[in-house]
Amino acid sequence: MKNITFEIYHPDLDIVSDRTLRSILKKFSSLLREIQYQEVFHFINSSDLSPSQKQSLRDRLKGPLNHIDAYYVERIEKGSILIVGALTATGLWLLKNTIGESIKEAWKQSEMHSNLVDYLSKPKVRDEVVDRCIDRVFDAWNFEGFVIESIEKEKVGENGEDLKVRINLDTDPILKQHVKENVHEVNVEFLLQELEKEIIRLKTEDF
Repeated sequence: MKNITFEIYHPDLDIVSDRTLRSILKKFSSLLREIQYQEVFHFINSSDLSPSQKQSLRDRLKGPLNHIDAYYVERIEKGSILIVGALTATGLWLLKNTIGESIKEAWKQSEMHSNLVDYLSKPKVRDEVVDRCIDRVFDAWNFEGFVIESIEKEKVGENGEDLKVRINLDTDPILKQHVKENVHEVNVEFLLQELEKEIIRLKTEDF
């Protein structure tokens, strides 16, 4: 597996404010950071390093992994809402840069780098790891007012080396009813309609 793309799809989110979009993107970021966190720690824990070296790497990476760029936005579409983001490799890149800080022996550093190359060059091995990380992370998280209807994973690309993960969302029924009854797109047309209603109301009260 080389590149991983995530899509968040909602079929009928008619009104998307900046606040709603920020909320979804924030949750999206947290989820994809956690997937990278899980993958990096799996790689460390599966290595032949000593327990103290593993712990040193984990300690050094815990903080920085919470602040990495988790994905690059490829496109956002409205009507239904579709957000497409390509998962970065920042977590593993951060691991590569931290190896020398935690492991003093050059041969062990070289071995870790070689193991990382092997891991990234063998799609089947990484497929299994990332697949487990995705399931573990999405099982433990929610999208607050949204419900995860399904998660679809599909191999894509010329040789099927890339992965596309689609998260299909729906709105919680109670929230959906509230939005339908109370949320309106406040544009100029809406404002004019409300003003006209208010003018008619005030004129009626005068009589």
